[in-house]
Amino acid sequence: MTSSIALFFPMLTLFLFTVLVGLRLFIVRVRAVKRGNVRLSYFRNFTAGTQTEGCATAQRAYGNLLEVPALFYVICVVLMVLRQGDHLYEALAWAYVVLRVVQGLIHLTYNNVLHRAAVYMASMAVLTALWVRLGLALLAFPG
Repeated sequence: MTSSIALFFPMLTLFLFTVLVGLRLFIVRVRAVKRGNVRLSYFRNFTAGTQTEGCATAQRAYGNLLEVPALFYVICVVLMVLRQGDHLYEALAWAYVVLRVVQGLIHLTYNNVLHRAAVYMASMAVLTALWVRLGLALLAFPG
């Protein structure tokens, strides 16, 4: 398997983690409604009342996985299309996924903001390295 195609697996892993966090969000919301902590009507437009802290945290954790990681999916697809993948790109991709999973788990468990921010900044450094490395490679060898 070429390293370019191998970039699919970190993307798949992050996607599956996103699905699991989304499922957790759904379960947390259903429990909150069943317990009477949130009115079902709240979820029509998210303005009719308030939601629990647990719902809000789960919602933010899920939202975080739909924001910056989009740039990760893009760089991986670009690398695959351009057949630029190699073992360093693959290692960086896995590092990014591990960091995002750790950040998500921190968010959904003990939710220490400083720990979460540190892991987030590390993941951003890895993502930046992916983009900058490809940019420099394309500048050096544009054709």
